[in-house]
Amino acid sequence: MKTNKLRFIVFLLMFSMVAVACGGDAAEETSEAPETTEAPQETLAAPATTAPPPEKLVIWAEEKIAIALDPLVGAYESAAGVDVEVVIYDFGAIKNDVLTAGPAGEGPDLFVGPHDMVGEIVANGVVAPLDLGSIASDIFDVGVTAFSYGGDVYGFPYATEAIAMYYNADLVDGVPTTWEEVKAACDAAGTELCVGAPGGGGGGDAYHNHPFFASDGGYIFKFDGGFDPSDVGLDNAGAIASAEYLDSLVKNGTVASTDYGASMTAFQEGRSLFWMTGPWARNDASAVNYGVGLIPTFNGNPATPFVGVRGMFVSAFSEKKVLAQSFILDFFSTVDVQAAMYAEDPRLPATKSLFAVVEAEDPIAAQFAASASNGIPMPNIPEMGNVWGPVGDAMLIIRDQNYGTNEDTGVTVNSAADAMKLAAQQVRDAIAGG
Repeated sequence: MKTNKLRFIVFLLMFSMVAVACGGDAAEETSEAPETTEAPQETLAAPATTAPPPEKLVIWAEEKIAIALDPLVGAYESAAGVDVEVVIYDFGAIKNDVLTAGPAGEGPDLFVGPHDMVGEIVANGVVAPLDLGSIASDIFDVGVTAFSYGGDVYGFPYATEAIAMYYNADLVDGVPTTWEEVKAACDAAGTELCVGAPGGGGGGDAYHNHPFFASDGGYIFKFDGGFDPSDVGLDNAGAIASAEYLDSLVKNGTVASTDYGASMTAFQEGRSLFWMTGPWARNDASAVNYGVGLIPTFNGNPATPFVGVRGMFVSAFSEKKVLAQSFILDFFSTVDVQAAMYAEDPRLPATKSLFAVVEAEDPIAAQFAASASNGIPMPNIPEMGNVWGPVGDAMLIIRDQNYGTNEDTGVTVNSAADAMKLAAQQVRDAIAGG
């Protein structure tokens, strides 16, 4: 068969040469040529081609999120013809490394992080705006607000979180409404400690202590559709009154001087009746039969926790921004993917569709959601970086009752009011100094 084909090809080539030589007569001779019984199948071998490698998306995510995503991305890879590499990255290092790796061309296409870094990464030009399109209506307002900056949205919010109050359900029926009732419940239960709350015991914590200075008129930055760094309210009348009230709660034994680890251990061992922290601690709290309720009120006002929102960002330095946005909008934002992440890391969903499912199945999640509804997003402006240290230090002084003159700085703090005034001035000075 191959020999016949070769002969036929040679024949055609020769015939073509004759046709060219004979001019118009060739067409006539061709029309009278007898039909062949076998048509050629190939004349020349097709040139060798190599398919280009598929596009690749690199994602930086903390371990729990990476573990949840890794088995899911296969479906997206098959449908989109894309390779997805999910890199386990230390949560605390993502922001700083994105700031340096992106401009150097070594960063990810997408990365996961908290909303409060939005201002800094936008100011440094390392994150691209994201058009949420039709999925925006499925996201709670606090999530969209948290990822908004200067009129644009800079990420897809997938989880919200706010602290509430865990209680030992074997020792008390729930969380009382007032702090006075909390103290009475602890006295009745006879536990060694009453409320374990991070922020004492040598470890300052402005995040967990936010309700203690911002639930009755105090605030860090004035909020009116956005945070105003020129208006610091840490030393206004409401903040000082709340700090002084916290001082009294520490003095009468209601709020223990504990850092995060000591708070957790005391609750797990049944040595404290209550524990103030967030939904991420549910597995740790399960060492006892626990429930969750709202943090007690302050002067009749609901406790105001910080609301943290986590989301996925698109790097401004990615060469595949359109593909990265498609990954978020067409895959990452779907209910199935969000549910898988919730199962691995049970933080409150930022999407209404998933939250409706979670709320119906999980009353504990509903309590954390109720707490978050009384809170405000952590400020996402760059100036917030000047807050954590001074406010954490002020809370630590109050929680540890460490009043007096600091041997290292020579600064004297004799009261809760002094601590708040010092923190407010340190924040203002830091902002003014750039």
